[in-house]
Amino acid sequence: MAYPLAGWLITVAGPTTAFAILALLAGVGLASGVALWPQEDSGSVQHSHDDLPRDHPHVQDGRTHSHPIVIDDYHQHWPRMRKPEVGR
Repeated sequence: MAYPLAGWLITVAGPTTAFAILALLAGVGLASGVALWPQEDSGSVQHSHDDLPRDHPHVQDGRTHSHPIVIDDYHQHWPRMRKPEVGR
């Protein structure tokens, strides 16, 4: 989105104005990222592996465990945060 916008702005308003507008756009993106990124993200996710055998080395301490987020053969997708259940 920013690349075509930069070309159009330079053509219409000149390089100085285009730079100022794109810098403002980058600042808004940075501020949004800082404001919206979860502050309480510990890096560890509690999860279970019901698909692995009980004697598998990854689940030796129990099926439900916690460790830093990784993408590997046992964790092939980024974990989704569960929404707390209301009324329980």
